[in-house]
Amino acid sequence: MNDSEKNIVLQLRSIINQLLSGKRKLSLDVCNLEEADEALKDLACEVITLGEQYRDSYGFILELASGKLYTEPPRMNAFANPFKQLHSELRHLTWQIQEIANGDYDQCVSFSGDFSEAINKMIEALRERQVLAERNRENEYLFRSIFDTSPDGIIICDLDNKIVNLSNAAKTILMLREEPATTLQFIDLIEDEDKSKGKWFFEELLSGKLTVFAELKLKKGTNWFWSEQNASILFDSGGNPKGFIIIVRDVTERKNAEEQLLKFAGDLDESNRTKDRLFSIIAHDLKNPFNALLGFSNFLIAEVENGDMEKVKKYAQIINESANKGFELLINLLEWSRVQANRIVVTPEMLNLNDIILQNIEIGKTSALGKNIEIEFTSPGHYPAVTDKAIVNTVLRNLIGNAIKYTPQNGIIVVSVRRDNDCYVVSVKDNGTGIKEEDLPKLFRQDIIHSTPGTNNEKGTGLGLILCKDFVTKVGGVIWVESIYGQGATFFFSLPDMKQE
Repeated sequence: MNDSEKNIVLQLRSIINQLLSGKRKLSLDVCNLEEADEALKDLACEVITLGEQYRDSYGFILELASGKLYTEPPRMNAFANPFKQLHSELRHLTWQIQEIANGDYDQCVSFSGDFSEAINKMIEALRERQVLAERNRENEYLFRSIFDTSPDGIIICDLDNKIVNLSNAAKTILMLREEPATTLQFIDLIEDEDKSKGKWFFEELLSGKLTVFAELKLKKGTNWFWSEQNASILFDSGGNPKGFIIIVRDVTERKNAEEQLLKFAGDLDESNRTKDRLFSIIAHDLKNPFNALLGFSNFLIAEVENGDMEKVKKYAQIINESANKGFELLINLLEWSRVQANRIVVTPEMLNLNDIILQNIEIGKTSALGKNIEIEFTSPGHYPAVTDKAIVNTVLRNLIGNAIKYTPQNGIIVVSVRRDNDCYVVSVKDNGTGIKEEDLPKLFRQDIIHSTPGTNNEKGTGLGLILCKDFVTKVGGVIWVESIYGQGATFFFSLPDMKQE
């Protein structure tokens, strides 16, 4: 082997040593190959080819290692062949990961055993999370829809009952146009008298009860209103309490209706008790005239047979008085029952009050003669009015009858009428016993049955004045009394002109 060939062998050994040492950049030039034999030349070419393939594959692997997956692999390179498969799989894996990152959780990685298993478990977890996220979005949309459209107010509070969110209906109910300041607490909206109930409301929730109900008075602008609260506790993802959700409903109309119903029931109960007392009194008072009728009619029969005309006349007069009293009481009872049953139909007609007053004075004179009472009409004249004739007759008959009852022997009763704007005012004045000041408020009331004996111990039920008030009210008037105890009383009632229909 000549010197030139020895030099070529040394250069080839240098290339091999470079390969073995793992160098990336190789010195592949071999000089003076013309002086070598053919076998050495072939060997030199093969070693150089091997070095070039090594260099190219080394560079390719470094590119892969640096993440440049789209680097083209060297062709016709035995060193690069094992890495070409890796290159292809890495590119596919990268594409799959990009698809997963874009939300495609249907990918299934088959890159390499443990690595693929870990990736696929991650995909499964992401898929489950996606399902949960979708459900959460649906639940959020559902809650937001309910929150925004519910006719009842919805209030979200934290554990310190500070308001953190209000539905549109809640803002309307509470008259809060803007979101409340973070310092506003639900307890601040509760009226002072209900604040203790409000504290109990939140304590019940914090004690573990899932739902709590309460009726509270809440603030609405500068006013208050009745509300119903249904509340439950809110939990975080860890199952720990984080606040409250309160459903608020305005029930002011219902509460007012309940109060009116209770008042109506109370009034009805009181009215029934009053009627029971009244009927008891009437039943008792009806016995007296009928007892007189029965007893003195027997005496009358006996005295007719005896021919004692003085006693006949006396008993006949007593029977007549008893019959009149019984009839008057019966008429008042029938008319009062018609009022209570709302069966009184007001029939306005054109009439002259002068005539009606004179007619009722004549009727009253029969009773007044027994006590030598004079009845005067001090303002006769023409008083045209459109009103109900039967009602005016009933009121006058009762007032004149009462005046006779409480006027002593030789007394005087004065009836008068005057025009007052669009109505007439009729008065019946007597100089009798008068009415005690503490008894004045008891008159005209159904819940207080008030009656006192007359000057000749005449009995009464107090029904007449109650009937007068009901009738005067029916024709749009009012009735009142003025009295000084011991000096007499004056009863007034007004009669507005009623339009004929």
